Amino acid sequence: MDKRKQPDQLSFDEAKELWDKLGNKADAELETPTEQEKREFHQKLYARIEAHQAKKRKIKTIRYTSLMIAAVLVLIGSVISYRSLYLPDVYQATQNVLTLTLKDGSSVTLSKGAKLTVEKSFPADTREVILEGDAVFNVTKSKIHPFIVHAGSYQTKVLGTIFKITQDNQRFNVDLYEGKVQVIKAEKPTETFIIKPKQTFSNFGSKDVATIVATKTADTTLKNNTATISFTDLKLMDAIKILEDTYAVEIQYPSTASNSKLSATKEKATAADMIRLISLKLNLNTKKINDKTFQLEE
Repeated sequence: MDKRKQPDQLSFDEAKELWDKLGNKADAELETPTEQEKREFHQKLYARIEAHQAKKRKIKTIRYTSLMIAAVLVLIGSVISYRSLYLPDVYQATQNVLTLTLKDGSSVTLSKGAKLTVEKSFPADTREVILEGDAVFNVTKSKIHPFIVHAGSYQTKVLGTIFKITQDNQRFNVDLYEGKVQVIKAEKPTETFIIKPKQTFSNFGSKDVATIVATKTADTTLKNNTATISFTDLKLMDAIKILEDTYAVEIQYPSTASNSKLSATKEKATAADMIRLISLKLNLNTKKINDKTFQLEE
């Protein structure tokens, strides 16, 4: 006995066709079908039903596939639209120096390995970009739309000027060639430093240090050299290294005071000015041995 499950869906036309094949003449004399005929009948019946169901499944599969393809195309279109409308533009100098012009007409020259990120909204009320690495900026002047470069822990804010930013790990420098630049500590927005042409801002690799000195060139003379110096909770031995590098002098100090911390800020200061200020902060005495050698004593 065939134990296969009987289909529960058979259209009226299909049932009528099968009935007609069995014979529908009222006066016909029907013979009892043999077992072989019964098996052939059932096989043909199930074959027709299976073919009908397979056709339905195929149609459903085609519809489902079409819907999936349409959905994928819509998704791809949405991603492309999102990227083109909202994601920032990223420029990177991978192999060589890269020079590019921004929408406001400002030009940027990226050093090898540098990366510049520009939001789609640029230029807006403020023209802001993010810099990783070194770059020279020639900013189109605008008194009402400041240009701000976010780099490391600092913001460099200008209205229109030519300047260079260099970064190496924690070290951050700004060389100004033309105009005026304001350097702002991101962590302390109220702590700002103004740079004038032919001056360099440097943090000497520490967020607790800020110096502004004349940009060093082959013709730079250190005689009567002045600088703007700012130390925040800095160890004496670190402060001495910065002063020695800035003024090209030697400063001797007691080893017992090496780790003493100090905070000091002075604009247009000479080496002697800074040494006197440190001595007052740490209650030390000063002694000038010669023009390039100073001593701090307990």
